[in-house]
Amino acid sequence: MKNKKREKRKRRVMEDRKRSAVWLYFNVVNETTASCIVCKKDVKYSGNTTNLYKHMKHHDQENAELQKQREETKRRSLPDPERPASSLRQTSLTEALAGMIAKDLQPLSIVEDKGFQDFVKTLDSRYKIPSRKSLIEGKLPALYEDCSSRVRKALGEVDNVVLTTDMWTSRATEGYLTVTSHIINEHWQMEAYVLETSSFPGQHTAENICSQLTRIVEEWGIKDKIVAVVTDNGANMVAAVRKAGWAHYPCFAHTLNLVVKDSFKAVPGLLEIQKKSSAIVSFFHHSTTAASKLKEIQKQQKLPEKKLLQSVETRWNSLFYMWERLSEQKDAVTTVLCLLGKTSLCLSQEEWSEISLCLNALRPFEEVTKEISAEKHVSISKVVPLVSLLLRSLCASEQEGSKLAAELSAQCHRRFRATETFYGLAASTYLDIRFKNLAFRDSSNVEPVKARLVTEMQSVSQTSAAPVSSATSSATSSTPTPAPSTCAAKGGIWAEFDSVVLLSQHHRKSSTDALIEMRRYAEERPIPRDQDPLLWWKNNTSAFPCLCKLAKRHLGVVATSVPAERIFSKAGELLTIRRSSLKPKNVNMILRMGGRSLSHQASLLWNKPGGSAGGFLPVKGEFSSPCNDYELNTIFTQTQGRT
Repeated sequence: MKNKKREKRKRRVMEDRKRSAVWLYFNVVNETTASCIVCKKDVKYSGNTTNLYKHMKHHDQENAELQKQREETKRRSLPDPERPASSLRQTSLTEALAGMIAKDLQPLSIVEDKGFQDFVKTLDSRYKIPSRKSLIEGKLPALYEDCSSRVRKALGEVDNVVLTTDMWTSRATEGYLTVTSHIINEHWQMEAYVLETSSFPGQHTAENICSQLTRIVEEWGIKDKIVAVVTDNGANMVAAVRKAGWAHYPCFAHTLNLVVKDSFKAVPGLLEIQKKSSAIVSFFHHSTTAASKLKEIQKQQKLPEKKLLQSVETRWNSLFYMWERLSEQKDAVTTVLCLLGKTSLCLSQEEWSEISLCLNALRPFEEVTKEISAEKHVSISKVVPLVSLLLRSLCASEQEGSKLAAELSAQCHRRFRATETFYGLAASTYLDIRFKNLAFRDSSNVEPVKARLVTEMQSVSQTSAAPVSSATSSATSSTPTPAPSTCAAKGGIWAEFDSVVLLSQHHRKSSTDALIEMRRYAEERPIPRDQDPLLWWKNNTSAFPCLCKLAKRHLGVVATSVPAERIFSKAGELLTIRRSSLKPKNVNMILRMGGRSLSHQASLLWNKPGGSAGGFLPVKGEFSSPCNDYELNTIFTQTQGRT
């Protein structure tokens, strides 16, 4: 038995000697000992070469050669035939590659880049990278069709769909129209999908826009499900939506933008301060000496080492961020300008004071813009309370002597005077269990909203396939109603009375049920503001079977057209110089698939630093990853010239 084990060990040693490169530097002395050829020292080993490799580390030159031979042996041991195109691995990798191109908006030519090919070869030498043609004609269209079928199914399962839309121009001066859809699904979760990014070669008239929108919704089979369309305040957009017969909601963020821009124009001296501030930033951006000196002074004064931000005309919040950064770096900026002999660029103390007052007045607007542009949570119901809060904050700024705050207040009163009487906004606010009637500045506006909601409930109950009145009766009654057969079977002295009760239940009007539901909802206590109103409605659907349908209709509207704007912001990245000749149909295909969700990729248009293409998959989380100064300046630059 021992002899057999000894022979087995000897064979294993001999096999290792044949396979392992380390045996080029050792001679076998016996079954447990080997002699180093370099230093003639005996080294113990027990059926493996671990100790031999450790010993070779004492001989640098020989060990380096040994490691090269070891790596070469490993490389040769790997099979190198290309996988057949039909293999499961090949298909899986190609799908992942197509998904990466769509999600990250990579150019299709990436498959021809030498660096990318070398990287893939290192990961898997047997994978055959598909050509651009096979991707654009094969895998991407297949993924596109798969996504289309999934979103078509999601839209088919709901009764209410909200659209956002906007127009933009590519680098190749081609016009595009982007349309996104928003729903509340059966689980009371908000979902957002890109329906289409279509080429728009004609004039941007209301008739042409209406024709395109109608075509898109008809192709998706949702023409009779449109609750509202959210756009900017452009006259052609507003007219197009109304021409199609849909309710139009003005983009709240765009209206805020107009409020701020018009207020700036109305306050003397602010535009001059803005020009001087931009000149300072431009100087630091174009002078390497100034930029280097600024870093040096920031270190000396222990200030955050941040670059200055430039403003752009189309986004008021870029001006806010520019002034905010300048105020933070005030001492460092002034010091550098003086040291470099650029005192003419320095702002006076009065101008710095004016900037400080402007920042205090604008900060609530910046906060509101960020909050209202979120897609994951209900946003439309916040418009009424946020307008009220903005006006209160402006009153405080007016008392500080801010001319801009006074003008902002006047503009808000002019543009938002009908907010509480706009039925869609008022109804969504009242149906948000967090706000109800508490968010209204004028309490007299609440009762008309409640009355119209009751009328809408009556209409819904009459058109509903299932009798809402019986559902409401069962929900409002603590005791289940006995079936007619049960009452008849009992007979006796109560028979006639039971028949009268059943008859009264069947003949109760839907108006009565609607009033009861509304009265019961009015008595519900509001929930904390940080809780989800959709979750509350999900848990109380049985208690409010008719009113919950209206909640799903009104709370599903988004407050801004930011989702559509995020798409053309992302399209600006897609249609770069490297991909400026991408065909419109391929732009639509990639943008529709280009991400996990509308908000997962980027809320960069509206978010402050320190904190898209949309896709078919549902929105599951808000974008919160930070972008640096360079990225923020790039985003602001890309948004210039958009309508």
